[in-house]
Amino acid sequence: MIILLYGAVILIATFLGAFVGLGGGVIIKPVLDFLGMHPLAQITFFSSCGVFTMSLTATAKHLKNKTPLDKKIVLLIAAGSTVGGYLGNLLFRTALSHATSPDIVCTVQSICLGILLIFVIISVNCKIKTYRLKNPAVILLAGLFLGFFAAFLGIGGGPINVAAMTFLFSFTMKDAAVYSVAVIFFSQGANLLTTFCTSPVGTYDLKMLWGVLPCAVIGGLLGARFNRKCKEKTINIVFTVTVSLIVLLTFYNAVSVWI
Repeated sequence: MIILLYGAVILIATFLGAFVGLGGGVIIKPVLDFLGMHPLAQITFFSSCGVFTMSLTATAKHLKNKTPLDKKIVLLIAAGSTVGGYLGNLLFRTALSHATSPDIVCTVQSICLGILLIFVIISVNCKIKTYRLKNPAVILLAGLFLGFFAAFLGIGGGPINVAAMTFLFSFTMKDAAVYSVAVIFFSQGANLLTTFCTSPVGTYDLKMLWGVLPCAVIGGLLGARFNRKCKEKTINIVFTVTVSLIVLLTFYNAVSVWI
């Protein structure tokens, strides 16, 4: 029963992740926190597995369809995100091992995520000055920060990536979603590699992956398809509404663990 419930969450999250660039983890993490059926470390692991599988599937779909991508930008952001993902994961595990209660870490994650997402909503809906970055060092540094926050918060980084892509490179929301998913593939790959290298595999409830992985594949394929078919305005509306609901849920999660 739990596997089916998790599968449904993963399917919806990864569909939206590939469709509007949310990545999926930004939905998976708060929802599984709310359900409270597994400890924080396991939830973060399930989220990372689902998001990585979705990003692999969606990116492969875009490459097959020859969706235009600036490989230089993708590789530089991805390289920075890989390092940032490792550092963010390291900080998360250090915080979890030293905190007097996992609830403290969960609360910090929820508050940080909620605040970041508010800024994301503002940035993609308000007319602010955007840039067209060309400096490789700056692009690499931007990727490092994106990967760090994505791994520490356990969300994959989707909405933060989309906002950054539109701001730093003047991409449309539609194109930013494609770049976001491609970058997530690298950052979450590094995140999972770190997890497997630092934690015994037996510490995780691996049978849940029977529901997580297939649903992530389906969600990634459907989301990538809808991304190229829908209009820019539709993607913007879905993105904004979804992120707004996630903000409410994250702040609820931050408070509920102490009630």
